[in-house]
Amino acid sequence: MAYQVIIGRIAQRDLLKIRDYIARENLEAAQSFTEKLVEEAKSLKIFPNRGGHLEGRPGVRFAVVKQYLIIYRVVETKSEVRILSFWHAARERRHLRIDYKISG
Repeated sequence: MAYQVIIGRIAQRDLLKIRDYIARENLEAAQSFTEKLVEEAKSLKIFPNRGGHLEGRPGVRFAVVKQYLIIYRVVETKSEVRILSFWHAARERRHLRIDYKISG
């Protein structure tokens, strides 16, 4: 069964920031890479539990794309994958703000 992938508001904002940052050097690469992040996020519709668990964040998982983490939560009762954030792996995770109060 395929899950529905929902890219949340914070994650959408993250994508714009990532694109803008990379675009300073190369606009084409920025667009291509953000498209790759979205494509990889959407691929979680099949086997969403394949990602690792994010330490200290119950129920939150991650998938790796180059130097970025796709931070997400699987909502089994709704067959959804909620993309919470796109996070550069070098950034400290203690600064990661995500919404844990997802109903379902």
